[in-house]
Amino acid sequence: MDSIDTEIKKMNVFFKWSLIGLAIFFVVCLILAGASAALAYNYQNKIYPGVKIDNLDLGGLTKTQALNIVGGKFHQVFDPGFSFTFENTTKTIADPNNKIFVLNADSLIDQAFNVGRTDNLFKRHVKLLVFPIINKKLPIDYRLDKDLLKETLQNEFAILEKPAVNSALEINVLDDEKKESTFNFTDEQTGETFRFNEAIAELEANARRLENKTIALTRHAATPTITRAQAQSTEATVLQLLALPDVQLKFKEKTWSIKWDDFAHWLELGLDDEEKVTVRFNSEMVTGHLEAIAQEIDQPATDAKLQMKDGRVTEFIASQNGQALDIETNLQKINQEILINQNTVIDLVVKITEPKVAVGSTNDLGIKEIIGLGYSNFAGSPANRRHNIGVGAATLNGVLIPPGGEFSLVKTLGEIDGQHGYLQELVIKKNETKPEYGGGLCQIGTTVFRAALQSGLPITMRQNHSYRVVYYEPAGTDATIYDPWPDMKFVNDTTNYILIQSKLSGNNLTFEYWGTRDGRKVSFEGNNIVEDLKQLKPKIFNITSPGPKREVETEALEPGQKKKIESAHNGADASFNRTVVKADGTELKETWKSHYVPWQEVWLIGVDPVKKAAEAAAALEALNAEQTTTETPVAPEAIPAP
Repeated sequence: MDSIDTEIKKMNVFFKWSLIGLAIFFVVCLILAGASAALAYNYQNKIYPGVKIDNLDLGGLTKTQALNIVGGKFHQVFDPGFSFTFENTTKTIADPNNKIFVLNADSLIDQAFNVGRTDNLFKRHVKLLVFPIINKKLPIDYRLDKDLLKETLQNEFAILEKPAVNSALEINVLDDEKKESTFNFTDEQTGETFRFNEAIAELEANARRLENKTIALTRHAATPTITRAQAQSTEATVLQLLALPDVQLKFKEKTWSIKWDDFAHWLELGLDDEEKVTVRFNSEMVTGHLEAIAQEIDQPATDAKLQMKDGRVTEFIASQNGQALDIETNLQKINQEILINQNTVIDLVVKITEPKVAVGSTNDLGIKEIIGLGYSNFAGSPANRRHNIGVGAATLNGVLIPPGGEFSLVKTLGEIDGQHGYLQELVIKKNETKPEYGGGLCQIGTTVFRAALQSGLPITMRQNHSYRVVYYEPAGTDATIYDPWPDMKFVNDTTNYILIQSKLSGNNLTFEYWGTRDGRKVSFEGNNIVEDLKQLKPKIFNITSPGPKREVETEALEPGQKKKIESAHNGADASFNRTVVKADGTELKETWKSHYVPWQEVWLIGVDPVKKAAEAAAALEALNAEQTTTETPVAPEAIPAP
């Protein structure tokens, strides 16, 4: 019985102290919870206590306060720059624009503020109580441009660095035309280079502690990657490359020849993917040639533009694809074609970009592409003739021809006089020399005729010149005009408008006919068969020689002054055929014939009008005197009928 009472007493004592322990535990928990709640309330807009960046305590600070403190510390430590030393030389790398070393301050402060706030409620309260005791250190958040820092260090300490020197190919050109040269391989040299990577790693370790100590550089031996013995193994390849024909870089009709002297100096030694010594091209030299070529090739894409006023196109810009030489691709292609394939004729790679606005989208007239071109050259023309050609070309620029409409050149040119911008040019008419406005407009007529021929349009009126003129060769493809006749006419038999665009470039005149191609095919046959009129060689026959030189007196020159205005031309007949095949298979074949009379050389001779009049009066007086002394009366009936 006593033992039972004893056990009961023990149990009562256990429960008593258990209750006391639980009470104490709950009291402590309540105290801790209260303290944690108080801390949480007190730090709701502040960084939790015990949060540090290295040894910089941010606890109790707002984000703005922490940002100012961290930023100030960063500028204090790193604004002076990074110092590196070797022996007696110290270089400080300044970074005023923070391109090398940047503190991600905002991100760092956000991390510090969020410590303990992303967990559940219990963990957050626990961390609030624990962090002041154990602390929470955050690593510095930064960005270091190691490549830029290394490049800067290499530049600063370049004078103290002794890099290894590889064996190199040296070519001495003796005769560029004969492609004669000698070459040799230089000796390699061991060097010493700085351990920049180790120095940068030390700088990073310091920066993570918000420290900026001067860093001592060290050097190590640098071994060349190409020795002379290795280089000599490429001798046969060098000889083979130097024996190649000239390098031709091509794009469309244009070819750029690389001088052999330049090509020879492109060659250098390098390492392939397997670290074997090989012969390659100096990329900077080849790129330099390509960049020079790119200046001739590159052009931006041009958007189309068409504006009209009073039924005439006042502004027209044709859409044009842009193009740009692909330097990198061509560099690789040149290496592959020449070094591997031994091919020295290379088609260049050009990137094409399309315009945003095409011609066809600017109008509903069917003007979207060139349907024919006419071309002529007027080199050697005097100033006034050149001026008149320009005025005539400008007059035709922008003219619209409706579907089914007949174009008249004489009507389109309108009045040809000084009021309309034309100048006078000497012409010979009926063995007389006199100035007339518009000399040179036959250049316009000829070019319009050629454009109509090339476009496959029906030509309703055309007259060739009386004799061959150098401006209009080849013979048989010219057209003369004069107000009111002869005229140059053709019909727009397409289903869309035709727009005439004129272009003058140097001594070249071009007319572009814009419209919509309808599938017709045009070809020409003379002494050859071609599709491009510019390549046509008409048949020339019945050639006759000109007469003797002819002199024409004029008062437009100083007395005694001579001026050659016409060279001698053989007379001849010319002919060629044009065949037009339409989309439906309809074929029209026509023969264009031209007859040219022989034309003698013509010179203008300046005369004194007073002296000429006196000589004429004297001659008339002498003739009258002669008739007075020798004339015999004749009976009226003896006079013959007229």
